Amino acid sequence: MDMKRFHSLLGDIERTMYYGDVQVGMGPMEKGRLALAAYVVPEIDRRGISAFNSLREAYTYFTGDDEVSGVIKKDRVSKDLRVCQDFHSASFNYALENAMNVFLTKEYRELPYHEEILISDKKRVDDFRLIKSVQLGYFGPLPEVDPEAADYPDIPAYADSESEYRIGQKGALIWVTRWHVIDDRIDLIKGMTRRMARAARLAHARYVWSFFINNATCPDGTAWFTGEHGNLGNSALDISPLVTAITALANMTEAGSGEKIGLDLPSFNWWLVAPVDLWDTSVKKNQADSYFTANDLTTKVPNPCQRLFGERNERIVTCPFLSDANDWGVIRDREDVPIVEMSYFMGKEEPEFITEVGPKPLSGFAFVNDKFGFKVRHEYGGALVDYRGGYKSVVA
Repeated sequence: MDMKRFHSLLGDIERTMYYGDVQVGMGPMEKGRLALAAYVVPEIDRRGISAFNSLREAYTYFTGDDEVSGVIKKDRVSKDLRVCQDFHSASFNYALENAMNVFLTKEYRELPYHEEILISDKKRVDDFRLIKSVQLGYFGPLPEVDPEAADYPDIPAYADSESEYRIGQKGALIWVTRWHVIDDRIDLIKGMTRRMARAARLAHARYVWSFFINNATCPDGTAWFTGEHGNLGNSALDISPLVTAITALANMTEAGSGEKIGLDLPSFNWWLVAPVDLWDTSVKKNQADSYFTANDLTTKVPNPCQRLFGERNERIVTCPFLSDANDWGVIRDREDVPIVEMSYFMGKEEPEFITEVGPKPLSGFAFVNDKFGFKVRHEYGGALVDYRGGYKSVVA
């Protein structure tokens, strides 16, 4: 079975530890959290744990309050759960937070904004201080040596570049009420979580795509796309301009060594970026087997770009953030050259739910004013680190 792993308080919920003949598995608290997560996201690996059938059933399991009065009834909670070190008044709240995080991560990952094609490096940062991104240049080819005649020579110093940026914070708050539990409004809770996942991914995608759309500043203080860089055009999307763009990127030279980066057609993994209005033109240019080179429609030649962006056009990105209906661009494989560096606080690439308003662990109550407040928080920042990974055509 294909195991589904998502952000969870349980960590790697598929893992069981063994010590000799003793198996250390999940306790009643972990089983309850997994049962609630499985109710919200049925496709996760349950490790044989049955999912709850409703929010009310899960609430009763953790609180003993089968009337959903909001008061913890410890005498009705199973003894095994009661003796758990982490059992308290907020146990259901934290279990629901965990389940919503599992669903939030799943939904966030599935949204197709494709900003990941620009991210060549992801880093973990543990504070909010200024981040310095240093990109090393390249050496030229190794020189010939004759150890019997002379020592190995020093290789010329490589060039490097530096960008500076900071982590930023994004977030919002949603509410789950006692009525939602009583009426088992899991559909509403999942709907709110799905919308929050979209809002978080939308913010992240806009942030990353803004480097391309707004012609971000490179470490050398110049814009990404310029005539001097050789990656700025002004022609409408067509096969010939595509050839120009691909050739321009292939002719880029490495920082430091001056060697041509080139391209490898058998492993070609570049992307065509276009606004929604050009989706049909993009597909036609990618799928056409030939095209006319003159307006009189007499000279027909093979299309060198045929299916270059995927057999099923899978490497054509229709970017909804491109406001100009005619601009387009080509992004080369992020493994070829660095493009955008992103840093995430504590390495958390996805957003997370955190209880903002909830019961105190020893309060004896399951709600605060008959509701919980969960904030979504996402903390990241980034910088453009090299201009050689992209070409853009700004069509007048």
